[in-house]
Amino acid sequence: MPTIEALCERPKPIAPTTLGSEVFARFRREPDTLVIPVVEDDRPIGLIERTTFLEKIAGPFGHALYEGRAVTFVMDAEPAVVEAGVRIDAFCDIMLKGGPAALLRGFIVTRNGLYYGVGTAATLLQAVNQRQRDQNRELAEQAEALSDTRAQALAAARAKSQFLAIMSHELRTPMNGVLAVAELLRRQPLNEAAQAHVQTIMDSSETLLRILEDALDLSKAEAGELELSPAPTPFASRPDRRHPGPVGAAGVAGRRDPAGQL
Repeated sequence: MPTIEALCERPKPIAPTTLGSEVFARFRREPDTLVIPVVEDDRPIGLIERTTFLEKIAGPFGHALYEGRAVTFVMDAEPAVVEAGVRIDAFCDIMLKGGPAALLRGFIVTRNGLYYGVGTAATLLQAVNQRQRDQNRELAEQAEALSDTRAQALAAARAKSQFLAIMSHELRTPMNGVLAVAELLRRQPLNEAAQAHVQTIMDSSETLLRILEDALDLSKAEAGELELSPAPTPFASRPDRRHPGPVGAAGVAGRRDPAGQL
């Protein structure tokens, strides 16, 4: 969050001896000027807010009362004063404790106690609005970057799945040939040692085929292309099924009686 200096305006200050008629003429010449600081020896001593000043001038005998007198009779002698290095959000929190009207009166910005500029509710709103726009732009850029990253990851996963599918096919074909030859050998009149070797060939080949299928399924799942087919599962085949132990006189196995005996 930027500091107050970022939204500070630098209108020309006036001396405390300036007449109200001069201030009135200046507000007429400068329709966008909302506040005029009153400074003496480079130190702020007051602030003239446009709306408040014009209300006094427009009141009964306003011109007669204020135009020929010094601005010290119409200025805010206790305006909000803030150093230029204060963060905008911290300053807003402090000002809002005094109510919304505190922000509408404007404030004076100083540097090392000397007059530096002024600020208004309008400049604060502009700064907050700009900050919100910057945050929205950053969030949009982050969302776009995440979307691109996800798309790249998904593309890489699909490429990996396609590669494994091709490799699985290329390996499965000769492996099926090995299994076929091993099956033919198993049907031949071989001794026990030869039969054991043939069975090892068949078991190893089938294990390798299962590993290839599992690797292909994992790559499909990573690419979001794995298709699940619901099917009934026998209860007895569930690995988490608990088999009851022997039941004795005390009841279910493992239960202890109050005396601590099984």
